[in-house]
Amino acid sequence: MTTSSDMQCFQINAMHGHDVGVWVCEGSGLDLSPCLFMQAVCPDPAPRPLLVKWKHSSAPPKPLRSSGTLALIYTEGGRIPPWPYHLHLFSPQAPVVRDFEQASGLQDWHLTVPVIGIIVIFDKKYDRPPAMPLLNQLFNRSKSLKPNGPLDWVRSQQLPYVVATLGYADAPTAEQQFRNRYEIAADIPIVRGPALADARQRDDQTSSMFSSVFEHQKLVFNREYAQAVLSTLYQLVERER
Repeated sequence: MTTSSDMQCFQINAMHGHDVGVWVCEGSGLDLSPCLFMQAVCPDPAPRPLLVKWKHSSAPPKPLRSSGTLALIYTEGGRIPPWPYHLHLFSPQAPVVRDFEQASGLQDWHLTVPVIGIIVIFDKKYDRPPAMPLLNQLFNRSKSLKPNGPLDWVRSQQLPYVVATLGYADAPTAEQQFRNRYEIAADIPIVRGPALADARQRDDQTSSMFSSVFEHQKLVFNREYAQAVLSTLYQLVERER
């Protein structure tokens, strides 16, 4: 079992030459998908927990103040074609995602390597429709409220990013409808791909009352699709250099 002390002691090796980071986050609600993406891109070594420290002399935001650290999932990807750099992949751990996105940005934390791009993942199965304007008014919400907080946070980082959409319709109008819904500009790549696959052994004799509880642990991200998303981000990063 990995302890907080283990996470504190672990240090990223950033001495490979041209070490860069890619941030992977979730847009639709399944906070496990970034970790599954990392496993697909780099199954060995497996993603591991990592704590990073607040960068400033002032106190961290109140939700993260008690520890003064940010809990992440991290994996060292190495040189994954077509990237000529040594890749390090980061994602916030599920319990701190919302507090982190509401109170800070990537520039506020010691990540050891520069993050040069972001991948934001949407899963059709967990994607909730945006709130209706009438409901927003009933609850005195601002009319300028955007339908997706995580995507707004991604935009605010001012880094190249791509959107990975899992299990969405492949109809000609589907991508444009998705762009309209989340106000995604035409120059932001959207990479459509298959839904998460269920890798459980379907054996009725070994099933139990707990099988559904641990079902999410058997989901897998399509490896070829994950590599295509990463390749698309590289092309965008190079184009914007």
